Amino acid sequence: MSTRANTCPCCGGSLLRHVRHSELYWFCLSCRQEVPLLTATRLPNVETRNTGIVPQPAVNS
Repeated sequence: MSTRANTCPCCGGSLLRHVRHSELYWFCLSCRQEVPLLTATRLPNVETRNTGIVPQPAVNS
């Protein structure tokens, strides 16, 4: 696991992984605060995502 993933997003302090009631969370040693699990969701690639663009008919003038 990278060191970057174990730093607090608020202060940059070290995070410790904790489990309570079967829930995983991070605890910052500097802030003394619980930090939620931060996950990144991947966007679908260009070919498979819905762009929301509706084709418009050409205007004849």
